[in-house]
Amino acid sequence: MTQASPLSTLPDSRDGDGRATRALIDLNAYEANVRLVRALVSPGTEVMAVVKANAYGHGAAPIATAALAAGATHLAVATVGEGAILRRAGIASPVVLLGPIDLGEAATALRLGLEVTIGSVALLDAVSVAARRLGLPRPAALHLKIDTGMRRYGAEPDEALALARRIARDPMLALAGCSTHFAAADAVDDRSVNEQATRFDQCLARLRDDGIGPIRAHAANSAATLRSRRYDYDLVRPGIVLYGLRPAPDVRLPSGIRPVMSVRSRIARLVVATPGDAVGYGGGYVVERSERVALVPIGYGDGYRRSLSGSAWMGFRGRSAPVRGRISMDQTVVSLPDGVSAEIGDEIVVFDGDPLSGAPDAETLATLMDSIPYEVVTGLADRVPRHYQRNRVWTVR
Repeated sequence: MTQASPLSTLPDSRDGDGRATRALIDLNAYEANVRLVRALVSPGTEVMAVVKANAYGHGAAPIATAALAAGATHLAVATVGEGAILRRAGIASPVVLLGPIDLGEAATALRLGLEVTIGSVALLDAVSVAARRLGLPRPAALHLKIDTGMRRYGAEPDEALALARRIARDPMLALAGCSTHFAAADAVDDRSVNEQATRFDQCLARLRDDGIGPIRAHAANSAATLRSRRYDYDLVRPGIVLYGLRPAPDVRLPSGIRPVMSVRSRIARLVVATPGDAVGYGGGYVVERSERVALVPIGYGDGYRRSLSGSAWMGFRGRSAPVRGRISMDQTVVSLPDGVSAEIGDEIVVFDGDPLSGAPDAETLATLMDSIPYEVVTGLADRVPRHYQRNRVWTVR
């Protein structure tokens, strides 16, 4: 990891500090978003920050550290490997595996101190055996997942009670939480999420009536967290909102939430294309009048999707620079606005949350891709270096 400061001297390829194409991650914005969500939820409700998929493409370890600094008490990942990354980074807080893991990974998960989410007898059996073989100094913390209607991961309500009884009887195991996941918390119609919440409440009541508890319940994703305090329970599990993005177009963000990531690059070549010139593979774009076109070293190998060919644009000096021709694996050509000076090495904004940049935001790119903002940020390839800003000091990873 290299470091540079102040903010005005952000490391770039011209300084010999790495690739021109880079993602800028504002850790101050992320921490502020976490604090805003903490202030939004009910008193006593804790925040489990979701940092799976490399923290939605933002970088797992730096984002996880920022989440904890801002008051999150738990972290959530999808795979054992993601949990291992956090442990190697020195993060000791509770890390919950949200989904299923392979039965053969149970011992590794427990050795790392990860909290496994149980949704089946088979996984509970594997975890129980692993806990005994490892001789853990304390009971393995487990979360019981109940399928209340999404029909994805989780135990059926009747099965959940049997699983909870087994966990409660086993001295090597401890029930650290009970969860469900909403299928349509971002929908305008709230019937689905209310039905699931009611089923979840009924399951929790059955567990308590059976003498199982205390139970730490959690259900709310970003959309449910933003929607109502009805779904807070003991923990909320916000993900996309902490990165400053909406979970769906109809979901409003609280005032003050800011996007955390922008992607920028630099002009690598400038040329005047004349009428009749064909740009890119297959000559899909034919120049009708003279244009200054610029080569930008980013392509679908970086996560800048080929489907954006001919529809997306980048920002240059606050104005729009439309993509010309097909996006290649490593390179994209854009047309520069008339009357604006340009040189090789000048910055191009690929996407950004600042409307003054001239670039689209992640949500606009997602619309052009016929997708969602989650895919835009999580799809950013590892070969794009992440530059982290906190308090006007930059670090590069």
